[in-house]
Amino acid sequence: MKLPKYSSVPLCMILCALAALSFAADDVAEKPAPAAIPAAVPATEQANAEAEAKAAAEAEQIMKRRDKAKEEAAEKAAEKAQAALKAEVEAQKAKKEAEAKAAANKAKAEAEAKAAAEKAKAEAEAKASAEEKKKAAEEKVATAFEERFPELATMIADADLSAEKKAEVDVLSANLMASSDALAEVTAREAAGNAQPAEKLDAEIECLTNYTAILAAVPSPENETLLTDKQLELHTAREDRLLLAQKEFEEGKIDSDQLRELEEKYVKADAATEAEPVKAAKERKEPFWGYKKHKPLPYLVVVANYRIPRKVIAEYLRTEYDVPYILLPSNPGKPSKDDQVYFSGGRKNSGELEVALFAPQLSQFIAYLRPETVIFLGDESYINPVYRLAVPEGVRKVDFSDSEWKVNTARLDEFFRRTLKTNLSDHYLDYLQNQGKRNAE
Repeated sequence: MKLPKYSSVPLCMILCALAALSFAADDVAEKPAPAAIPAAVPATEQANAEAEAKAAAEAEQIMKRRDKAKEEAAEKAAEKAQAALKAEVEAQKAKKEAEAKAAANKAKAEAEAKAAAEKAKAEAEAKASAEEKKKAAEEKVATAFEERFPELATMIADADLSAEKKAEVDVLSANLMASSDALAEVTAREAAGNAQPAEKLDAEIECLTNYTAILAAVPSPENETLLTDKQLELHTAREDRLLLAQKEFEEGKIDSDQLRELEEKYVKADAATEAEPVKAAKERKEPFWGYKKHKPLPYLVVVANYRIPRKVIAEYLRTEYDVPYILLPSNPGKPSKDDQVYFSGGRKNSGELEVALFAPQLSQFIAYLRPETVIFLGDESYINPVYRLAVPEGVRKVDFSDSEWKVNTARLDEFFRRTLKTNLSDHYLDYLQNQGKRNAE
C-alpha cells in the first residue's frame, strides 16, 4: 500500500480514527432509522421535564413540611421551656412565701412567747405586790380594829377558831370596820346639819348588827353578858327606827310600801337575834292594825256618817260581802286637819272601827290599803269633793250619787253583778218596809 504524502502522521492517531469509525458504524446499526428519531425526542424531553418539575414540586413540599414541622417543634419546645420556666418561678415564689410565712410565724410565736413571759412576770410581780399590799392592809385593819374594838380583838385572839370560822370572823370584822367608818361619817355630817336622823339610826343598826354577829360567832361564857347587852341595844335602835319610820309615813315622807319594808326588815331581824325584848317588839301595835300584811283590796267604800249610805248600804256590804269602808264626818264642809276619819274592816274582823286617823292622813292610808276600786256613796251634799282627791292616781273611782237611794242600790247591784252578786235593792226595800212598820207603830 502506497502511503499518502502526509504519512508522517503518527500511526497511533490513524489507528484511533479507524476505531472510532468502527464504533460509529456499530451504533448506527443498533439505532432506529434516522427518520424515527426526530418524533420521539420531543415527547421524552417533555416527560422528563414534567417528571423533573413534579419531583421538584414534591421536593419543595417536603421541604416546606419539614420546615413547618421544625417550626412547630421549635414552638412546642419554646412553650415547654416557658412553662417549665414559669413553674420554676412559681415554685421559687411559693418557696419564698412559705419561708417568709414560716419566718413570720416564728417571729410571732417568739413575740407571743416573750409577751406571755413578760405578762406572767408582770402578773407575778403584781400578785406579789397585791399580796404585800393586802397583808399590809390587813395588818393596818387589824391594828385599827384592835384600837377601836379592844374587847372584840381580845376575844377573837383568845378563841380557838377553825380556819373556816376564822375566815367568817375576818369578814364580819371588816364589815364592822366599814359600818363603824360609815357611822363616824354620818355623825360628822349630823354635827354639820347635813344628815337626817334616819341615816344615823341606820348606820348605828348596821354597826350593832355586825358587832353582835361577831360575838355570836365567837361564843364563850365571858362574852354572854356583852352579847345580851348589845342585842338589847340593837333592839332599841330598831325600835327607834320603826317609830321614826311611822312618823315619816304620817308626814308623807315615805309611802306605805317603804314603811312595810322597814317593818318587815327590822321585826324579822329582831326575831333572828333572839333577844328578850323581841316579844315587846312583836306586841307593838302595828300602824294600821289587822292590815299589816294585807293583799290589795278589790273594793273600798267611802261614805259619810249618814244613816242610809252608812247603816243600810256600807254596813251591809261589809258584813255580808267583806267590803271595808272609810267613814267620813257627816259635816259636808271642807275638812280641817283636826277632823277624824275611821276605817272599818270586813266581816272577818271584829266589826268595830279598827282605825282612826286624821283627815290629812287619808291619802296615805288609802295608798297603804291599795284598793283596786274606790266607791263613793253620795253626791257633794254627802261627801266633800276634797275627799275624792285623796284617792291616789291610778286607782279606779266610782260614784253612786243619785238623789234616790233606791236607784243607787240598783246600780250597785248591777256593778257587783259579775263579782259579788249583791242584793242591795232587796235589802233596801226591806229596810224601807221595816221603817214604815216602825213609823206606823
